[in-house]
Amino acid sequence: MTNLELQAYRRFLMLKVSEASEYIGKTDVETWRKWENGSLPIPENVAIAMKELKAFRNEKIKLIINSINDRVGSNTIRYFMTYLEFKKVNPDLDVLQWRLHQSIATELYFRGLEKLC
Repeated sequence: MTNLELQAYRRFLMLKVSEASEYIGKTDVETWRKWENGSLPIPENVAIAMKELKAFRNEKIKLIINSINDRVGSNTIRYFMTYLEFKKVNPDLDVLQWRLHQSIATELYFRGLEKLC
């Protein structure tokens, strides 16, 4: 994975540098920034983790799209503006799961498949 790909993955998953460094890289913000600007090589485990998150995200989207046809009523997906809002509904999930949810909700909205609520 190149430094540009790492940054693209992070943004695609709607992660801040601080979140990616803590939850994926298990490192400090400065190290993550060095990976993204190309001054340090990206560890293989970080590249693998990012690709796994993307695959997980894609699977969730497929499941949601497949279920849309079986729904009665309007198609809406909850969009949580803050992690605290998300945590109230999903107490066992972390920031990474919140960001994945937001990324999925955003894509489904822009595809015209879900309304945000």
